[in-house]
Amino acid sequence: MIMRGALLTGLVLLLAGCADEPVDEAPLRPVRILTVEASGAAAERELPGRLEAAANRRLSFRVAGRLESLTAAPGDEVAAGQPLARLEATDLRLQRDRARSALAGSEAAAANAEAEWQRARRLYEAGSAPARDLDAARAQVEAARAQRDGARDALALAERQLGFTHLEAPDDCRVASRLAEAGENVGAGQPVLVLACGNDLEVRAALSEDLLGKLVAGAPLQVRLPLADLTLAGEITEIGLPVDPRQATWPLRVRLVKLSDDERKRLRPGMAAELTLPLDGPGSGIWVPMAAVQQDIDGHFVYVAEADDASEAQEDGVTNGREATVRRHSVTLGGRHGERLEVVAGLAPGEQLIVAGMSRLHDGMRVRLMDKHREQAP
Repeated sequence: MIMRGALLTGLVLLLAGCADEPVDEAPLRPVRILTVEASGAAAERELPGRLEAAANRRLSFRVAGRLESLTAAPGDEVAAGQPLARLEATDLRLQRDRARSALAGSEAAAANAEAEWQRARRLYEAGSAPARDLDAARAQVEAARAQRDGARDALALAERQLGFTHLEAPDDCRVASRLAEAGENVGAGQPVLVLACGNDLEVRAALSEDLLGKLVAGAPLQVRLPLADLTLAGEITEIGLPVDPRQATWPLRVRLVKLSDDERKRLRPGMAAELTLPLDGPGSGIWVPMAAVQQDIDGHFVYVAEADDASEAQEDGVTNGREATVRRHSVTLGGRHGERLEVVAGLAPGEQLIVAGMSRLHDGMRVRLMDKHREQAP
């Protein structure tokens, strides 16, 4: 009995000692925050583009064949009517010669049929030949004439096809690019050269959906060309339709206006351009990153961090590593500007909005703040 009592006493003391040992707490979830400020959005938007000739012409042959020569190189200036490329035309020459020989035979046959018809007519008038012989001779001469006319058309077509083996400049232009090389087989209508013709220049860019309703044809804007170190005036000439339905962008064309001769000489098609679009901002208000706004069955909401020792944090401006309590705020949304959403109600300037580490957060949860910076409207 004495031994059993001693063991029980020791066990009680051991359990009491374990109860006094501290239990390790789970580490707090880190979150990233920002302090929201109310301000107006920028009234301008930058858009990248590329300088192009207003009239780009893609030259191709109207017949298929092997490309025998291509003398034009990118950057060359070409005059109207200047030869640029030529196809190997041996087969077409043979077809022309065959058509020429066929025409000669048809003309001889037509002349013989004409003579037979004249002979048959004289015999008929003299009463020496029946009417059926005259009708047969007339039919033969008409068939021979039709065959001769067809041979003439075939020769004209062969000569026309032979002329399609030469490619000439349609106007005074500059060679923008070569799409084929000598020795390659090209098909009819396959572009081999791209020419930039005329003196008019324009900038082409891709317009995103959020800007589509804010620009109209004829609107002025500013065009900057970094390579030429020029800032020029531009005017929107066209807002087209998407070429690829998988890309939600609209082709934008901007004409350069009031170019001086010196400025024109410094510009080359293909230069990078930057368009400054004169947009109206969405107005003053609170704009937050789209990723910070969540939604459930009760509507849209955000998480706000209430840091411990708020007065001390404001004095030293440091929140990294501080602990805070998560508060859920239901919000009412307004407009959208790019990747920002306007918060009309539910969020006040100066509050610390949680923008990263939001998974599995809930109201009243304790977290650790990682950093702090200020966020303004876009």
